[in-house]
Amino acid sequence: MTRNLLLYIFCCCTVSLYSQSKEQVDSINKLYIQGLNIPQDSIVVLFQNNAKDAEKISYKLGVADAYFQLSLVYGYQGKYEKATKSTIEAIKIYEAENKLDRLADYYGEMGYGLKYKDLPTALQYMQKGKAIAEANNFENELKDIYNNYGVLKEINNELDSALYYFNKGLEIKLKLNDTIGIPYSWSNLAGAYGLQENFSKSREYFNKSLQQRLIWADSIGIAENYTQLGEVYMAEKKWKEAIPFMHKSLPISLQKQYQNLTQYNYKMLSDIYKKLNNADSALYYFEQYAAVKDSVRGLKVEEKIAALNVEFETEKKENQILQQRAQLVEKDLQVRRKNTFIFGSLGLALVLGLLGYLFYNQQKLKNRQLQKEGELKTALAKIETQNKLQEQRLRISRDLHDNIGAQLTFIISSIDNLKYGFSDIGEKLSNKLSNISAFTSQTIYELRDTIWAMNKEQITFEDLQVRIANFIEHAQNASDQTEFSFHIAENVDETHLFSSVEGMNIYRIIQEAVNNALKHAKADEIEVNISRKQNQYQLEIIDNGKGFEQTSIELGNGLNNMKKRAREIGGNIDFVSNINKGTRVALNFPV
Repeated sequence: MTRNLLLYIFCCCTVSLYSQSKEQVDSINKLYIQGLNIPQDSIVVLFQNNAKDAEKISYKLGVADAYFQLSLVYGYQGKYEKATKSTIEAIKIYEAENKLDRLADYYGEMGYGLKYKDLPTALQYMQKGKAIAEANNFENELKDIYNNYGVLKEINNELDSALYYFNKGLEIKLKLNDTIGIPYSWSNLAGAYGLQENFSKSREYFNKSLQQRLIWADSIGIAENYTQLGEVYMAEKKWKEAIPFMHKSLPISLQKQYQNLTQYNYKMLSDIYKKLNNADSALYYFEQYAAVKDSVRGLKVEEKIAALNVEFETEKKENQILQQRAQLVEKDLQVRRKNTFIFGSLGLALVLGLLGYLFYNQQKLKNRQLQKEGELKTALAKIETQNKLQEQRLRISRDLHDNIGAQLTFIISSIDNLKYGFSDIGEKLSNKLSNISAFTSQTIYELRDTIWAMNKEQITFEDLQVRIANFIEHAQNASDQTEFSFHIAENVDETHLFSSVEGMNIYRIIQEAVNNALKHAKADEIEVNISRKQNQYQLEIIDNGKGFEQTSIELGNGLNNMKKRAREIGGNIDFVSNINKGTRVALNFPV
């Protein structure tokens, strides 16, 4: 769409059209905001007028869609209060009209908008939108929800889960040929690879995204990609190579009034020049950053003032209620004193009894308070102990990752150097070194799995699903001749919580069974199925390998370990195998 055509649409839509049709309202609401080459304020006016035109013809969905577009524009401008108000107005209409696809999309957008302000609430909104979209198979909404859910997982430092959902979203976008959305998935994948310090792969995906956006003339997306490519060079400490990308992004973000990106570009340029010991440039860009930051902060201060006013009014009303209660208590005391004076001579014994009763009640209340204080101290001590255990767990996992992991990596590197450093090394010794290297690599993978479990007090089925899917993907890559399938029944609750020990035992049983099927059974088909029957979960690993004779073979360490892990989670495990007919491993454990 050319710039002249967009300007023509804008001019036509800003005029009040009493004969505006639903089709005209929808055509404006479907415009791609990032591709509109007109000022941001003009875009706001465009959708405000479209909402009014939709109201004139009583087209409620048109009104809601216009509010949806307005919330996106306000979000790019950093006007978060207006963006939130527009979001709420749209959701009210979608709920009233029972438009589940729009609701799913909007809950996802609300969650994404809260990602840096309130991550737990952001995850709740995103999961709500995800549940609606998945239940109704709304692929058009799921492609963006999966992508944005991956961003929240990345912010929460769950990089494996982030990559899992980025790829799920990309798969749907490729299926639907979403030429606008595909570059966003590539960019998000690139960001996750960057956090994993896989800089070459990160740069590859950012460049793919940039080339697609240049074709589509997605100005905001182009600016973001330039900044992100600069960030990759910064992560590699290639300061001079990062500067041109920041300078390419900055004029676009200024032109499009993308305040958050403009502020970030200034901050990055200031940091780069500081690293290069160029004090004048570093100071200049920091001053520009501070000016933009103050303008954005002013909006946030207004929001805080409004919130404080509400809080003040609420507190004032509560104080009035407390004063009224105090007055009632005072009046009640006056009445009691008067009655006591009148009937004092006749009710002396009654008064003494009443005083004794009051004293008894007071003492009883005091004892109850002391008991509650004791319970509170015990609970606090328990929480403190749990916190210390969690800190200890995190410290140990960091030590394992930083020390043991680094040492194992050094061993692999040293072995490779030995292999390729000596030209006359024997074949037997070479094979031996290769086996040691492979064993050390496997140890690193198992160490990462252990660290993953140690960093979590509780593990959901969703976390377990991602971990199992990643393991099966690695196994698939390692064995080209073997076909894998992984299925979780619909009646399995993905939010079910396991302790870290339970989750790790389940994962290790699957890992051991799959490895046995690959190494010993020589299977070319392996299935992993999880289902629920009443109050039991059932886990099955089925292969079509060569099997074994159950009556004549002794259980080795691997099978005994699987039985031991099953007992630790209160379950039982069965092995069913026949020669040349494969093996079935069945684990049952209580919900």
